[in-house]
Amino acid sequence: MRLLLLAFVGLGLALAQEAKVVRAGLQAGGTFAWAVYAMERYGIAQGLGLRVEAKTYATKQAAEVALRAKEVHVVVDDFIGVVLARQTGLPVRAVYPFSRLTGGVVVKAESPIRTVADLRGKRIGAPSLDDKSLLILRVLAVARYGFDPQKESRVLAVASPLMAELLKRGELDAALPFWHFIARMVATGEYRELVSNVQMLKELGLPTDLPLLLVVAREDADPEAIKLFIQGLRLAQERMKADETFWNELLDKGLYALPDRSLLPNVRQRWAQGLPTRWDAGVVVGLINLVQKLVQVAGPEVVGVRRLDPRAFALTVGP
Repeated sequence: MRLLLLAFVGLGLALAQEAKVVRAGLQAGGTFAWAVYAMERYGIAQGLGLRVEAKTYATKQAAEVALRAKEVHVVVDDFIGVVLARQTGLPVRAVYPFSRLTGGVVVKAESPIRTVADLRGKRIGAPSLDDKSLLILRVLAVARYGFDPQKESRVLAVASPLMAELLKRGELDAALPFWHFIARMVATGEYRELVSNVQMLKELGLPTDLPLLLVVAREDADPEAIKLFIQGLRLAQERMKADETFWNELLDKGLYALPDRSLLPNVRQRWAQGLPTRWDAGVVVGLINLVQKLVQVAGPEVVGVRRLDPRAFALTVGP
């Protein structure tokens, strides 16, 4: 019996030593932490022979520095971020979609604003002037409605948590919060979604299932480990969709905060709507076309893209 026990211990140690390792860079308050927590909670990573070492960074910029310094192998970034990273010489590629374009424009429920055309001359809040939802809105407004909100409206940089109050007080006419704030705001009945990013993409003649956020990996990371990580991510998202207990745990463990727990089902539903459905050549071409349209309308100085390297988006893992 003692020999058998030692044999099992030895086997366990050998398996632990052989486990592939992926170091993941999380952004404080970001939803990537949800999926990484789910991989651990459900034992998915362990079952795949994978060890995920997660580290949280205060800002997106700090996570990028960690990626550049090889402290981490993967982060989640937007479709412009990976292009900019390659432009500066960082050897990374987007290897899998994390979340689709699920943002949009929100107004007060009783607002007279009914279409994008009504945003001309209005005060619009956005998380930043290079926010991707704002850039898409600008492209649509220029292409279909004959004005650029950046030039013919008043765009203000406003943190998403403040947008609801500023809309309520009339200091903003419209806002582009992060997706989960849209879910929370609309659920109260005090606000409505004027137009979603999906609707804007449709009007522009672009695929409506393009991802806003992608899993970005260093090219010199172990390709087998990254493949396992992507597999684990998919499995975790499937479990998250069906497990109500998991979502309550996010609040209990401080991985997400809500002013009212009753808003959680709306956040959960909006999250599920943003799950990627495919990662193929059509999505890659759509992302490239979207970046090009953003540059054409907003200009390279706003988007930051001087040249578009199509290798920023990879259907296969590895250099």
